[in-house]
Amino acid sequence: MPLSDLDHASIARTLSQIADHRSDVADAFFERSEVIELPAEGEAPGFRVWHESGVAVRLLRGEKTWLAARDGITQESFAQTVRRVARAMPRAPYPEPSFPRFVDREVEALELLDFPSELTRAIRAHHVTFSMRLTARRHRRQVRLIGTHLASGVESESFYSVVAELPWGRYGALLAELDTKTVEAVARQLVHSFRAQKAPSPDPGATACVLGPAAAAALLHEAVAHALEADTLAFGGHPEAAIGVTLGHSALDVFDDPSTAPQGVRRSADDEGYPVVRRCLLRGGVVDQPLADSAWSRRSEVLRPGAGRRADRHQPPGPRSTHLELMPGEASREDLMAEAEGGLFLPEAERGSLDPLSGEFVLHFPYGYRIKDQAPGPAVGRSYLKAHVTDVLQAVRAVGREVTSAGAGWCAKGGMKLPVWATTPEILLEGVRIRS
Repeated sequence: MPLSDLDHASIARTLSQIADHRSDVADAFFERSEVIELPAEGEAPGFRVWHESGVAVRLLRGEKTWLAARDGITQESFAQTVRRVARAMPRAPYPEPSFPRFVDREVEALELLDFPSELTRAIRAHHVTFSMRLTARRHRRQVRLIGTHLASGVESESFYSVVAELPWGRYGALLAELDTKTVEAVARQLVHSFRAQKAPSPDPGATACVLGPAAAAALLHEAVAHALEADTLAFGGHPEAAIGVTLGHSALDVFDDPSTAPQGVRRSADDEGYPVVRRCLLRGGVVDQPLADSAWSRRSEVLRPGAGRRADRHQPPGPRSTHLELMPGEASREDLMAEAEGGLFLPEAERGSLDPLSGEFVLHFPYGYRIKDQAPGPAVGRSYLKAHVTDVLQAVRAVGREVTSAGAGWCAKGGMKLPVWATTPEILLEGVRIRS
């Protein structure tokens, strides 16, 4: 039985029994997930499979939240979660809806079986070879929100994760699909990393940098998305006070739009059942609309819901980005490289972090290239960028016109691990301090 067959009317009636006040919101979050892993070479053969399902019931009253979660989607698990939440607000007995049995599908993931050999062939086509310990997983998830105010349809996501343990480090990526183009992109990144492993790190100091799409996506995720999440803004005061503040260069038009994410992870509703919106985070470098969930939007007349995400049913939703888009500029790649002559080309970032109290963030780059004759030249080793959000965003001098889907990765803010995606061109930064 799919989640679409849940008796939403009966579930909503039950939830209405614990929503005593007119402004109360009660909802039930149903979740089914599957992870299939193809183990690394040398481990026991065969797929490893994890199936999970469960329900969470939440009651919002003013600025207070009660949440309870149970494994399994059954009459008993639903009743337990409702009673656990209602314990804070005792009520008369309520009718309990029935739930037909959910059955997990037979495992099929033949595309995972071919991935290691296809990746090896793609690497050898670059005339290099090296050892690696490769683990590939397919992630599938279905969620549905049914509440006293909203009832969404079933939202599904399907994507892949890859981890390669290498002699010189670790590589990880999220992939929307495992097609030939994706395999070649992963192989190319691994080959670049292999060839740069013994390259000297760049000399510390201020320089011009061209960030490739993957690196630009990581920068935007840390310096724009995280910085403009309502709970992050609340560390410095009222989140709505950020609206109208100039955060970056006028070339920066940044959106968060889950409805335009890669096909397998595209969303029409968030994890609270609200329709997603094409949310303009920065318009000409000026803050337009921060990311907010229903809890934050209930406290403000200007914050809009629709960005509520939850890693699983055991955690409450929070304001998070899903799919960032940086609008293209007018600069060609040749223009960007010419402006950064003698500087650095940094294709990707392996990790990043933001300190919400200080506004300082860090991006780590596994390798890069010195720009010579308006093109990537000699390789450079590991480096990192550490700066205040506004300093880096105002250091943007140009935005490329070629847009690429890039920057997918895991985001683990507050212990809530979520996949994030991005579509972005290259960007030029001037005078940023690179450290090694």
